[in-house]
Amino acid sequence: MHITRMTMNSRLIIIALMVISSLFASASTARTVTDRFVIISDPHLLSPELVVPGAAIDAADAAETKMMAHSDDIMRAITDSVIAIQPAFVLITGDLTNNGERMSHERMVQHLARMAQHGIQPLVIPGNHDCNNPYAKRYDGDNTLPTTTVTREEFAQLYSNYGYGEGFQRDPSSLSYCYEPVKGVVVIGIDSNMDELNKLTSCGDSVDNYNNGGRIKPETLQWVIDVASKAHKKGKSIIAMMHHHLVPHFDQEDKLLGNYIIKDYDNITQQLIQAGVHVVFTGHLHVTDAATYHNGEYSDSIVDVGTGSAICYPFAMRVATLTDKKRSLDIDTRWLNEAPACPDLREMGRQRILNATPGMATMLSGKVWNKVASRMGQIKKFLEADGSKTSLPETSQQASQLVLRHLNGVLSRTMLAVVEGNEQEMDVDDIIDEGKQGIRAMIEEVVPEQADLLWAFFLNDVYPKLEPVVRSILEDRNAVGTQGETHADDLHLVIRL
Repeated sequence: MHITRMTMNSRLIIIALMVISSLFASASTARTVTDRFVIISDPHLLSPELVVPGAAIDAADAAETKMMAHSDDIMRAITDSVIAIQPAFVLITGDLTNNGERMSHERMVQHLARMAQHGIQPLVIPGNHDCNNPYAKRYDGDNTLPTTTVTREEFAQLYSNYGYGEGFQRDPSSLSYCYEPVKGVVVIGIDSNMDELNKLTSCGDSVDNYNNGGRIKPETLQWVIDVASKAHKKGKSIIAMMHHHLVPHFDQEDKLLGNYIIKDYDNITQQLIQAGVHVVFTGHLHVTDAATYHNGEYSDSIVDVGTGSAICYPFAMRVATLTDKKRSLDIDTRWLNEAPACPDLREMGRQRILNATPGMATMLSGKVWNKVASRMGQIKKFLEADGSKTSLPETSQQASQLVLRHLNGVLSRTMLAVVEGNEQEMDVDDIIDEGKQGIRAMIEEVVPEQADLLWAFFLNDVYPKLEPVVRSILEDRNAVGTQGETHADDLHLVIRL
């Protein structure tokens, strides 16, 4: 009987140990995966506390490709997804808030704290929207009213646990920092913003002025090179992030969209490569795109991995896995399909892109019009010199309507492909042919009697200059026609660190 009681006690002990072991096993599966991290960009969070439903928020939201009114709901769903993935850390590459509202920053900190509660280390860097923003607003029914923004110092205080407090190595000249979230992996957050040059009437300036361009200050660049070189010499892998593009994502980006890429990028890129930096995660342009840039000898390179806005279709995030003893990165792209209060998120977002295409076409045609408007009289006189009739646009609005009549369809197709990051899946020649047909139709409408002559001029003198840029965008190629030409898969990448 005594033996039986001891056996029962032993069984109870064994069962207790099994229960305890299973509990620890469950806890283990919930721990973060040290070889995995997530990249999010441009969440543009607008705190719900700044919104009273009404005409003001409806008008502001309808004018955006961003799902501004749903931003908090989307950020909650992103946080849930991150917690389910259980990465070791998360990079957020700027534009954390809609327009730098203090209450939006405070709301973002709440989302990040929820990640941190699950053992995940969020790391942030500011974007051009986040600090000293004169356009910080709240939406109160039918009225849009100013609200408090944050200074750069306040930004660092708010995000002290996510890049700027104890344990983070700070650059004294900017909001750049260095941190080692996983042994052997160093993250360098690079502040590429120019908001120090902003002017705010709320702070006593005579005007509101906002700078969205990018730069790395010389003293910050030297700091980045120093910390990167030290990490590289110790055999550590380096992962950089910044808001603006480091290198062109298509040919002539620095000339056509100069505010989306840092100034003096070629010189800076060469120095970063030499310091051992081979990947940088960026945002700002709201497209999911990757671009490779080589050093002068084409013996080494850096990859700029841009991620689209978290609140814009197709709602992308990146999941990166460190492989080969943390010397390589496997990067996969995932999409948020729905948010709790917005089950048809993707279709709504897709429609936003289509709805926005006419506005973008109007903006671009307006820029062209502003350059040629003063010469339209001379152009008309020249074209009508032999008695030919023309119907040239006389206003910017007429020029925009002309473009939309003939190019809206092809522009919409192209815009969707670019934001989805799958240009390589398009029939590029078909897109180009459709675009040419639209331009031909525009010429025939405005100068019907000289259409053949002007069409020949376009094909022989204009299009050859446009084609490298067009194909760079549509075929997802960089440095077209050079030794460093590359063709990227935007959605799935393997990068050697």
